[in-house]
Amino acid sequence: MTERRFNIVGIGEILWDLLPTGKMPGGAPANFAYVSQQLGDRGIAASRIGNDELGNALLKELADKKIAAEHIQIDAENQTGIVRVSFENNQPNYEIVENVAWDNVELSESWRELAKRTDAVCFGSLAQRNEVSRKTIR
Repeated sequence: MTERRFNIVGIGEILWDLLPTGKMPGGAPANFAYVSQQLGDRGIAASRIGNDELGNALLKELADKKIAAEHIQIDAENQTGIVRVSFENNQPNYEIVENVAWDNVELSESWRELAKRTDAVCFGSLAQRNEVSRKTIR
């Protein structure tokens, strides 16, 4: 008997953390999808990226990690999300750039269909700072 793989969706922010040592993919919902994938279920990222170099790099990261990305929306107007991370006295400071692609996730028909077959979901609190994304997530 084959064990069932659950569809685990991380909906909300996906971004690049820009650290002094380089960039790292981030966003709690995307990280949740990644860990779910690592644990043997089907991790699905549902977010929005810009039609830019950073967005393309995130798609490559998702593919490399075998995280389903068919529910990543491409935004023609807003850039891919970034968080600038710096350190002062060994304490991190975060600049979470606003008005980026994941601030504008839209409820699409494919997301409605995804919801019908989702077993568990993790939603981002940061993505709810914008009314458009907040309504979509809810």
